[in-house]
Amino acid sequence: MELLPDRQNGRLTAILILVVVLIAVYMIGFHWFFQRHAAYAAELDGLREQLGRFEAVAAQREPLQAQLAAIRESRNDEGLFLAEGNFNEAAAALADRLGQMVETQADESCQIVSRQPVRPRVQERFQRVTVNVRMRCHGEDLLQILYRLESEAPMVLVDELNVLRPRARRRGRNDSGPEVLQPLDVRFNMSGYLKS
Repeated sequence: MELLPDRQNGRLTAILILVVVLIAVYMIGFHWFFQRHAAYAAELDGLREQLGRFEAVAAQREPLQAQLAAIRESRNDEGLFLAEGNFNEAAAALADRLGQMVETQADESCQIVSRQPVRPRVQERFQRVTVNVRMRCHGEDLLQILYRLESEAPMVLVDELNVLRPRARRRGRNDSGPEVLQPLDVRFNMSGYLKS
């Protein structure tokens, strides 16, 4: 009976034990070190990439500031807003402006039936002033008035435009005369914005 293993097998066993011990020493003593440095390297790469993006954005700062200054200089939007200080004054000024346009741009058959201010239901960045208008006017006069409303300063927007054409009426008792064109029945909202 042999108590000692064979010399060939003893070397192989010693090498295997040495390898196991080295792996255990590496895992216990050094693996966490290399793993931590690999994580640091990945984090450092991510930070370098982020820094590159920030530097690219920072390099655009001066051209963008120059462009913003040019836009601010070219923008003259003060004239686009209604000059009045509150909703009621602005609504009255819009209604008065429409009345003056009807007097100067249209004939006598063009009449404003009603002008009612309408407060906005939704809060916007700038306070909206809307006047609901109903009037009777012929087509050419109406087009001229609407064009002037939307093309002059302060800016006025016309929306929800409804135009109804009444039936033509005949002259005379027996309805045998020529037809007379009646003014159009027009309803729309005109809106402007207050600066503050």
